[in-house]
Amino acid sequence: MTTACFREPTNADRRAGILALVMYLAAVVLASATIFLLEWPLGMVLWLGLVLAATVLLARWNAAHSGYRCAHCGHQFEISTLTELVSPHGTGSGGWKYLRCPRCDRLSRAKALVRNSCDGGRATDKGAS
Repeated sequence: MTTACFREPTNADRRAGILALVMYLAAVVLASATIFLLEWPLGMVLWLGLVLAATVLLARWNAAHSGYRCAHCGHQFEISTLTELVSPHGTGSGGWKYLRCPRCDRLSRAKALVRNSCDGGRATDKGAS
C-alpha cells in the first residue's frame, strides 16, 4: 500500500460522506421503482446486481478517501475495499472501524481519518490509488 497523509475529519468531510450515502440510497430506491416493473426473476436479479455494485462502489469510494489511526500505537494506515466492506464500524466519537493495526498487530476501534494531500515528500503523485 502507498504511504498517505491523513487528517481529522471536518464538517465538510462529513457532509461529503453523507452526500455519497444519500446518492447511494437514491440510486437504489430509484432503481427499485423501475426494476420491479420487470418480470419477477429478471427484475430481482437486476436489482440485486445493482445493490451489490452500488455497495462495492460506495465502499471503494470510502476506502479511497479515508484512513484510520490505531487506538493503541497511533499508527495511521489505509485499508482495502474488501476490508472496508466486511469490517465492523460505528459512528461514535467521530467514526471508527474495528481493525488490526499493521504496525502493532493489535485489534482496536481505529479512529476514522480523512486522506489529505501530502505536499512534503513527493512533488506529484500521479496515478497513485
